[in-house]
Amino acid sequence: MTYFNAVHVSVIMTLNLWGSRILKPIFSCVLVNGRSKGQFATGSFCYLSAALLICSIFSHRLYAQEQDTCFVFHEQQNDTPLSLTLNQIKRVPVKQFTNHLSVACHVKEQSVLIINNNAIRKASLHIEHEEQQKIAANKLVFVLPQGQYNASLVLDAERDFSLTLVRKTWPDYALAGQQHNLLLGLFYGLCITLVFYLYVMGRSLKDKRFHFYCYYVLCAGIFFLLQEGNINLFFDANLTNNIRLNLLFAGLTVFTGTIFVVTLLGLQRRWSRFTRYVVMYPAVFVLGVSIVLCFLPRGEWFTLLAIIMARTTMAVLMCTFGLIAYASYVRVHTARLVLLASLTVCCAMVFRIFLGDQSPFLQRYGLLFSFAIESFLLAIATSERIKRINQEKILAQAQAMTDPLCEIFNRRGWEEAAEKIVKNHNTQQGILCLLYIDLDYFKEINDNFGHKAGDQVLRIMAKIIRKQMRDQDAVGRLGGDEFVALAQFEDERQSEILRERVTKRLKNINISTDSAQIRVTASVGCVVFSDNEISVSEMLQKADQAMYMSKRENQDKTCS
Repeated sequence: MTYFNAVHVSVIMTLNLWGSRILKPIFSCVLVNGRSKGQFATGSFCYLSAALLICSIFSHRLYAQEQDTCFVFHEQQNDTPLSLTLNQIKRVPVKQFTNHLSVACHVKEQSVLIINNNAIRKASLHIEHEEQQKIAANKLVFVLPQGQYNASLVLDAERDFSLTLVRKTWPDYALAGQQHNLLLGLFYGLCITLVFYLYVMGRSLKDKRFHFYCYYVLCAGIFFLLQEGNINLFFDANLTNNIRLNLLFAGLTVFTGTIFVVTLLGLQRRWSRFTRYVVMYPAVFVLGVSIVLCFLPRGEWFTLLAIIMARTTMAVLMCTFGLIAYASYVRVHTARLVLLASLTVCCAMVFRIFLGDQSPFLQRYGLLFSFAIESFLLAIATSERIKRINQEKILAQAQAMTDPLCEIFNRRGWEEAAEKIVKNHNTQQGILCLLYIDLDYFKEINDNFGHKAGDQVLRIMAKIIRKQMRDQDAVGRLGGDEFVALAQFEDERQSEILRERVTKRLKNINISTDSAQIRVTASVGCVVFSDNEISVSEMLQKADQAMYMSKRENQDKTCS
């Protein structure tokens, strides 16, 4: 650089000296004719000097640029050679199978050649008939030494596509590699954490939605791992760059993602025929084609099936997106979150395909970021969906165990609650007190005042019995006018107090209904158990006998 500067400065000084010798007589003559003409000559001399200076600087830069560039020429296509300068992205069309590229370099310092190798099976670079060693990296990287030389680049492509070539200096390449590995490390860490979390949650909750989501994240993570080429650091690039593996995990990602969305939103239950024939079966077809391509040799059939798989995948994605949008429109729970997640990925795909040249950073990492955002949104949607379903199950179970008329346990619910109390009694010991309550002359109430009045009597009696018991006690209606209440105490004195309180409260009750004022009495049978071998059915049988004894005593008192 110093040498070229010195040459250009000497040239400028020489031109200025010549200009002064030539223009000096003219300038003297002009001074005689007038001052204005002298000023004109002086200005012309300054413009000429400036023009010469600009031309010299431009020629120096042009010459220096030509000294630090490489030219790439595709021998089989006879295209115009491409100038490969530092940090500039160049695209070279390549054909399927073997491609020979000639590289002519005249570089001042050592640099690296980076090749986008998503569809390259094998690659070799020969400089002066000597093969260059590849650098272990996520892409194909070769070292370009300093100097002037000719090289031959041989590529074995899986398909027709535009190859991306970039030449960078060592510091720029190292910095870009660190940033790339950091971002992908964060992404893969997110995927691994999410996979383990979903697997554990699926096992603990026994919910298949978590399992489908786990499979989807796992397949998508492996697909991105193959696409980005980071696995090349550990395995042979010929294996990881195999388009068959990429297509296989692309098919698995489409299949597992479709199954997960359909299961999460319950699309097959809502629109069974459309979901089955337009979404599910095509997703299975995509997976089947990806498996077939793993065993099919390269050729016309391989290319044709790959195109069919790509178009079917786009159709599945569009139909699934339409179903999600319609589910969001009809207010299916969490459908809007799933729609937002799908929109994020769709926007990233559109940007990568049509607007990738606007931002190389987003073109490379936009899809990864969108998948991370999608995973976060889908995790929220899955949790909310399962929470809603569990709440519905709990509500359904509560309704199945609750008497709809009296709003206390029905027979099934009471027996389950009683089993828990008995189990707790077997552990902690104590006394079990069971009350069996039957309304006296309830049939006559229905006959005289109607079933509506009878229902009102049952509801009021259930509230009275419930208020006499504690919150931890089990109160239920076995059917008709029969009620039961089970409580656990530490000694028999507490059970006796309960029996007396309930019997006294139910002895003589005046209930106001819509039709009349009704006097109601009830017979209470009370049994106490202290042993651990008693069952709920045996307790009911003995309490029922005690209740009939109490009813006969009440009838005898009434008759007397």
